[in-house]
Amino acid sequence: MRKYIAEFLGTFMLVFFGTGSVVYSAATTQSAITVGLAFGLSLAVAIYAFGHISGGHFNPAVSLAMAIQKRLPWVTFIGYVIAQLLGAIVASAAVYGGVTAYLKSSTVTTALSGQSMTVKQFVTLAGLGQTNFSDGSGWYAFAFELVLTFLFVLVIAIVTKLNNVPAPFIIGIWLAVLVVVVLPITGGAFNPARALAPAIFVQGKALTHVWVYLVADLLGGALAAFAANFLDKKEEVASTPKEVKETKKA
Repeated sequence: MRKYIAEFLGTFMLVFFGTGSVVYSAATTQSAITVGLAFGLSLAVAIYAFGHISGGHFNPAVSLAMAIQKRLPWVTFIGYVIAQLLGAIVASAAVYGGVTAYLKSSTVTTALSGQSMTVKQFVTLAGLGQTNFSDGSGWYAFAFELVLTFLFVLVIAIVTKLNNVPAPFIIGIWLAVLVVVVLPITGGAFNPARALAPAIFVQGKALTHVWVYLVADLLGGALAAFAANFLDKKEEVASTPKEVKETKKA
């Protein structure tokens, strides 16, 4: 049970602080760098905090890759995905709940020139940090999410096997870089739970388009697992004729 709670809490942190950085800066000039860092550093901190308990996945695509690599039992994989989805949904609900206080802040009041706005109006206008793409660019979004999720999970699958690198920090910074690059195109999910949770509350096109993130991100994670297994194979070194002779003499 401890590992499922850890996955819930870690996913909550990632989604709450990541999407919160988008939502609570809606009245000011948003920066792709700050959004990327919010996601990346939140993930790094969550891995440092809970990685020793559950492995620090916080992402169904990562858990799928670990299951394919036989680093996670399939039964545990199902429990992880449920915990991650719940953590993401609760995080989006918390961000939604915080909009009421945000609308009362001086930043929003100044931006609205004293006019009032309901939470529903704000979410309809500014969103809830959901990932989305323009109409007609679904396959472009699918391709970007597939390739970048593949690269994201591939790095995770490799660095988590190395003892001489700060894996949580590398994974967090790598996520931040990927989000900054693709934010204007797909919003940069690379995580089915992160994509689905805010879309449930916003609905509309965000919910209609969410299949792209669910399929592309899980497929990218699966492909990354096979690629990591291939790259991790030990190369067999052929014996030289001299070594063969010495072996026969022995």
